[in-house]
Amino acid sequence: MRGRVRTVANVTVKGPILKRLPRKLDVLEGENAVLLVETLEAGVEGRWSRDGEELPVICQSSSGHMHALVLPGVTREDAGEVTFSLGNSRTTTLLRVKCVKHSPPGPPVSAEMFKGHKNTVLLTWKPPDPAPETPFIYRLERQEVGSEDWIQCFSIEKAGAVEVPGDCVPSEGDYRFRICTVSGHGRSPHVVFHGSAHLVPTAHLVAGLEDVQVYNGEDAVFSLDLSTIIQGTWFLNGEELKSNEPEGQVEPGALRYRMEQKGLQHRLILHAVKHQDSGALVGFSCPGVQDSAALTIQESPVHILSPQDKVSLTFTTSDRVVLTCELSRVDFPATWYKDGQKVEESELLVVKMDGRKHRLILPEAKVQDSGEFECRTEGVSAFFGVTVQDPPVHIVEPREHVFVHAITSECVMLACEVDREDAPVCWYKDGQEVEESDFVVLENEGPHRRLVLPATQPSDGGEFQCVAGDERAYFTVTITDVSSWIVYPSGKVYVAAVRLERVVLTCELCRPWAEVRWTKNGEEVVESPALLLQKEDTVRRLVLPSVQLEDSGEYLCEIDDESASFTLTVTESYQSQDSSNNNPELCVLLKKPKTRRLWSRFPQWRRTAGTE
Repeated sequence: MRGRVRTVANVTVKGPILKRLPRKLDVLEGENAVLLVETLEAGVEGRWSRDGEELPVICQSSSGHMHALVLPGVTREDAGEVTFSLGNSRTTTLLRVKCVKHSPPGPPVSAEMFKGHKNTVLLTWKPPDPAPETPFIYRLERQEVGSEDWIQCFSIEKAGAVEVPGDCVPSEGDYRFRICTVSGHGRSPHVVFHGSAHLVPTAHLVAGLEDVQVYNGEDAVFSLDLSTIIQGTWFLNGEELKSNEPEGQVEPGALRYRMEQKGLQHRLILHAVKHQDSGALVGFSCPGVQDSAALTIQESPVHILSPQDKVSLTFTTSDRVVLTCELSRVDFPATWYKDGQKVEESELLVVKMDGRKHRLILPEAKVQDSGEFECRTEGVSAFFGVTVQDPPVHIVEPREHVFVHAITSECVMLACEVDREDAPVCWYKDGQEVEESDFVVLENEGPHRRLVLPATQPSDGGEFQCVAGDERAYFTVTITDVSSWIVYPSGKVYVAAVRLERVVLTCELCRPWAEVRWTKNGEEVVESPALLLQKEDTVRRLVLPSVQLEDSGEYLCEIDDESASFTLTVTESYQSQDSSNNNPELCVLLKKPKTRRLWSRFPQWRRTAGTE
């Protein structure tokens, strides 16, 4: 019980702390716990903690060598590991709090119900026997017959009687009651009062009816909130509306209505009211409440049903364009505007009205028909952004990247073919638009578009584009400034070969498209299995797959007034060749024995001499 004190025994040991705490301590819930520690030195300050958290100073005291911790009225939350620390020395005890079991109070007795006054019930009872030792109250609960839920009504401190009025229940119905005793140690079993009582709450208005103004054809909603859940009656122009059906009609084919009740709120919905319903009086009645309101029908303003937002439309020339605006009222006038100016009807622009829908029609759209159109009526408008453009242009030729090579002063023509004769194109060089001048000529001929450079210079080279709509044709132009057609060889070449060897005479030009003429001893050679003529980019080759002695002679690769000269000498063996070859460098090379051995290991040496 509270007020009792449990003192801890001490253990004497050597060190800064002479008498330590016991290993564990059991204390009943509600008792005072006192922990004592004796230190070697007097006046020192120790630290008390529980589960690592420092305890309040108000619970601690010290006198000389003795240090005490007092925990009054311990509860379950006070349990834990209590530690006293002094420097590096410490002593710990496990404080355990044992709960005292208390019995809940007994139930009330002699519970009775009396139905005396109208719309009230009197409940009486007596205290439990024996009476609880601790303070307690009585808790009264109600239950509507047919429901499983018990709802608390009152909490009463003294036994005796209580009168329950109809205003204490949320809605009209039959109610049962029960009571129990509640203290700090629990709750007693419930005691149910015998029988039930019919109670009706007295209602009053929380939010009354208000006059309703709606537009023709809309629903009119009348609503009110009561202080309690209770049924009521609706009236229209003094005539009671049938409450046995949530929906009905005042007369066959006349005004339709629907009644709703959700908790404290009552609603009457009149569907699609007409002009003739204007001035109707709506009433509501229930015990304690009488309220009414009037109905007024207004002429509804026109508004746009569609489109709600601005519409952006794109068309191609010759397309049929139809702009449609739908209003909320039938056969209501509207006016069309283009770019702020009122439109005039003609063969090229037609305006029609069909019920709620207004249409503007362009039978064959033109580019100049592009603009912002507006359908305007009584302060509201619908907007249409119309764009009319020519059909897309397509490039027929070229479909792939074109590479053009030319030399200085040559005429270069870049050609592009489109699918429409009237399609505009733009020419660009290195990203900059090309303008016609004495040095650049732009030609249009039917679907053909040409860019002509009459006399090219190296600066005329670059990346060209022909742009038609969203498509592009690409051209790369390279202009070479040359003084000679032949790049290699720069001088006369002497070639020595052994019969049946493969010999290749190579000439490199400055232009890949240049044509050459090969001759032997002044006569043009004819291609055959024994003599092949090859072209690869800027390289021209004369190939003798298996030379014979009669293939010896003077070979020329000729272009315009230039030529590359090759002297070929074919012998039976290299030994005889050493004394007859006119190439001094080659003769010296072949006379060295070591070089002859390396010749077979490094064939490229032989190619240097023109053989393979």
